[in-house]
Amino acid sequence: MGCMSSSAASRPVIPSSIPGDFTVIAQQVKQTWPDVKKINKLGEKTFAHLLYKYPEFKPLYHIPEAYKTEADLLNAKEIQEPSERFISFYGEIIEHSNTKFNEVVREKAVELYARNIRTNQIKVYGESLVHVIQYELNIDLTVEEKQAWQLFSSEVSRCLAVEMSKFPRRSIV
Repeated sequence: MGCMSSSAASRPVIPSSIPGDFTVIAQQVKQTWPDVKKINKLGEKTFAHLLYKYPEFKPLYHIPEAYKTEADLLNAKEIQEPSERFISFYGEIIEHSNTKFNEVVREKAVELYARNIRTNQIKVYGESLVHVIQYELNIDLTVEEKQAWQLFSSEVSRCLAVEMSKFPRRSIV
């Protein structure tokens, strides 16, 4: 059944991989989201970190190999559109995390599949966002809030991967 419960299709399931109540974690993330969104160049920093750490993703976004450092990547005009799309995408999941989590995750999985994003990429997108949040808001986030972001990101990645695994595999040709 993936990330849904048969009795409550619109509520997030409390997965065994997350201690406690997912709705509490989602609420903590949702409460910190306004502060996180204020991070200057949040999307660009997330993508710069992602592409620096995983240079094999550069061709997916038509990023020239000449961009070697995070600073180079941060200022690359090629990451502007995908970084904005990612933050909008993640923000939509956060905004609906306590009401329509499963529905929004399914919709986003369809979008990712249409963009030819693979399940092995999903986890690192969330990890890059969490890295930037923790680095940029190091002093402002409590230990519990940092943990909530990590758990939330892991759960979003897991649920997206579950949903995407339902789609037909694409050949790598």
